[in-house]
Amino acid sequence: MFRRLIMNVFYRFFYIIIGLIFAITIHAADHPLFPDNQLFDNGEFTRALPIISCDANDFQFSSVLEGHLITHSYIIENNGDAILQISEVKTGCGCSTVNYDAEIPPGKTGNLTLKIDTEGYGGKQYKEVIHIISNDPNTPDFELTARGQVNSLASVSPKGVSFKGKCTALHETIVTIIPNQNYSFEITGFDLGKLKDKVICTLTKKERSYLLSVQNNMKSPGRYWGKIVLNTDHKKSKQIDLWVSATLE
Repeated sequence: MFRRLIMNVFYRFFYIIIGLIFAITIHAADHPLFPDNQLFDNGEFTRALPIISCDANDFQFSSVLEGHLITHSYIIENNGDAILQISEVKTGCGCSTVNYDAEIPPGKTGNLTLKIDTEGYGGKQYKEVIHIISNDPNTPDFELTARGQVNSLASVSPKGVSFKGKCTALHETIVTIIPNQNYSFEITGFDLGKLKDKVICTLTKKERSYLLSVQNNMKSPGRYWGKIVLNTDHKKSKQIDLWVSATLE
């Protein structure tokens, strides 16, 4: 009799516990611990988000001589309350490379280091746009810029030599080289490379310039191309390149 009473009490208590667990489960389904997107969208909760920024996103370098390697570090900030994840950085030029911190914690900073090879940009205003692709939903494509003047060691006119026509005709071009007044140097000679048997060159020094005579020396139909290297005594820029091509009948 007593044992039966104890069993009845046990089973009632057991069913009450099962009922409570079931009720809590139903309630949790209707009111989850982590609210869904609709509650976020309704403004009832604030989603943790990363916010990308930069202390100075426009880098302007002072005038440099062509061939100079420029290195600059941007400070990337995460002003949000979630981890900033940088998935990709796109440069606007094949002459530049980047290294960067792929993740930046909330309230912290990271580095993006840009390296620019200015070879080939002599006499031009360099400008590049860098795109940072990240998980910042408001600015998924964040832009940085780099710009500055790249000076040539000398002004070369024409910038290249091209011969076309009959191989029996005389083909000659006079190239004028005017040194940049900001750089003191002398042209000490030239190297024809693979053009050695194709062209004949004569270098003449004037008061403020050099004249380089380039004459075709190939007497049969055909093509050739290559560069003449003008050697200088400048400490940083040792040569001036002049490209030559020919298509002769």
